[in-house]
Amino acid sequence: MKQIKFLNKELKEIFKKELKIKVKENNKIYDFNRWDSLGNFNVLLACEKKFNIKFSNQEFSSISSFKEILKVVEKKKI
Repeated sequence: MKQIKFLNKELKEIFKKELKIKVKENNKIYDFNRWDSLGNFNVLLACEKKFNIKFSNQEFSSISSFKEILKVVEKKKI
């Protein structure tokens, strides 16, 4: 549980830094003008760097919400 809170906080920081938006857990791609497909790609790249993980091509094209990103990052970090 502690790890989820940490990842949640870190992920929100990535959104703030990369897209200059303040996301909530239930936000999805296109909820913000800045969070478009390119913005999503940049967020996922930043996650790869920050958490030292790799997303598959399938994940890059299918992940489209804060919750999905959090879930995949959590799964890859375990």
